[in-house]
Amino acid sequence: MVSRTPATELDFALLSEATYRLADQPTHIGHKVASALGVIEEAIERYGTEHIALSFNGGKDCTALMHLVRAALHKYETSHGIDSRPLVSLYVLYKRSFFEIDRFVKQSVARYNLDLVEKQGPMRQGLQSFKQDYPQSQAIFVGTRKDDPYSSKLSAFSPTDSDWPQFMRVNPVLDWTFEDIWAYIHSDGVHYCCLYDQGYTSLGDVDTTTKNPALLKDGKYQPAWSLAQGCLERSGRSSASTGSPSSESMLPILAKGADLEHC
Repeated sequence: MVSRTPATELDFALLSEATYRLADQPTHIGHKVASALGVIEEAIERYGTEHIALSFNGGKDCTALMHLVRAALHKYETSHGIDSRPLVSLYVLYKRSFFEIDRFVKQSVARYNLDLVEKQGPMRQGLQSFKQDYPQSQAIFVGTRKDDPYSSKLSAFSPTDSDWPQFMRVNPVLDWTFEDIWAYIHSDGVHYCCLYDQGYTSLGDVDTTTKNPALLKDGKYQPAWSLAQGCLERSGRSSASTGSPSSESMLPILAKGADLEHC
């Protein structure tokens, strides 16, 4: 469900019920959702609702993850008699971001009751500042997938490297694919950024992101989920955002500053 209009907070009871109902279905996406919810539930049990945060920059993967986290949080809060609280969410900012992304992030704050924490890069500096302001945050949900750059050896729970701000990275959709993300978004009626309707499949900043040429048909760009080969997901990204690891290479795995949708 594309987002273009002002947002109001979702009914988390209905959201949670629909998501867990989908997880109970004996289908491919049902199994994926059930597995992701299991990881999220384990993280909530380990750290408690007051010690978790979400890495969220408006891309498709972290958007799907945000919906899943809210579903699991509502179930946990209801069963433990806990009042719902804003979900602390880290947004590491680009120098030049898309207007549509910024608008969607603002809509998501209202829709999902987020406590959005905006931090300027570089990434290590942004994360350190977040850690100083929110020392209670011990675990961060991240929308990393194993087919992302530098992510093939991660596990569902992966601590940051010793020379980075210390968090437990929680990766509930690690075993999902490009196709799985879109199947879930459509199955659960998840709102998403309108850029995905315009031929973009992988979002970064304005200077490194273009529409995916693989989606150009008869002079018109098709929506992201029409991409026949998920391996071409990053075809609209410049070499500046898809090169070899740098000193910041761990952040794309944590906050996905170089690869927005996976946050």
